Amino acid sequence: MRGPRPATVAACALAAALLVGGCEPMGRQGTDGGVQQVQATGGGAAGGAGEGAAPADGGLLTSADRLLLVQLRQAALWEIPVGRAAARRGSQGATRKNLGQIATRHIRFDAVNRAMAAKLNVALPNSPDAEQQSWMSEITGKSGTDYDKTAVARMRTAQGLLYARTAAVRASTRNTTMRQYAQQVEAFLNGQLKLLEATGFVTVDTLPDPPTVTEAPPPGVPGRRASPAPAATSVLAGR
Repeated sequence: MRGPRPATVAACALAAALLVGGCEPMGRQGTDGGVQQVQATGGGAAGGAGEGAAPADGGLLTSADRLLLVQLRQAALWEIPVGRAAARRGSQGATRKNLGQIATRHIRFDAVNRAMAAKLNVALPNSPDAEQQSWMSEITGKSGTDYDKTAVARMRTAQGLLYARTAAVRASTRNTTMRQYAQQVEAFLNGQLKLLEATGFVTVDTLPDPPTVTEAPPPGVPGRRASPAPAATSVLAGR
């Protein structure tokens, strides 16, 4: 029996890393929106399919499932006040409008998250963690365009990491209730990302580094378009 392909192994490793939050800090920003790994308090250790699993509505709920609920709660606890403040202090109209909307959407989704946590018997924190509090202080200390850039960069980094972890939970959870909820979370976070990107302050330097992959095709020849691949049905014809 042949072993798994390298690409499959790499994909599984990436999903596992996202679930446990064990990736090295990504990106290369400095103090005006530097990339730091999102930490969660009160969430316990997140692990594989069976680690920390406990019975819940919809099936076994793992540590990774519970941690996602905690991280969503903590995202609301620091992004709501930052978004509200940015609605007043932002130097650009897009910053004031979009970050204000982000705060409003967080308020609404926090009610959804609290209801799901109650249904699945998951305890939620009532304050941001120490790192998130430091982000809030950093943003508050800025002014003008630096204020906009820092607020957007911090939020975009945190929301991007949370989006990736949500996808990992969606793909791996054994709990049917959590699987359905993860789809709601993905839609919510995608909306938040769009609002941040529409401010015009999301640049290459505000994004985390892409994951390392294997078996990727080499770059195309500059200035020459690659020929489109034939339809899959034509390739498969006669097989």
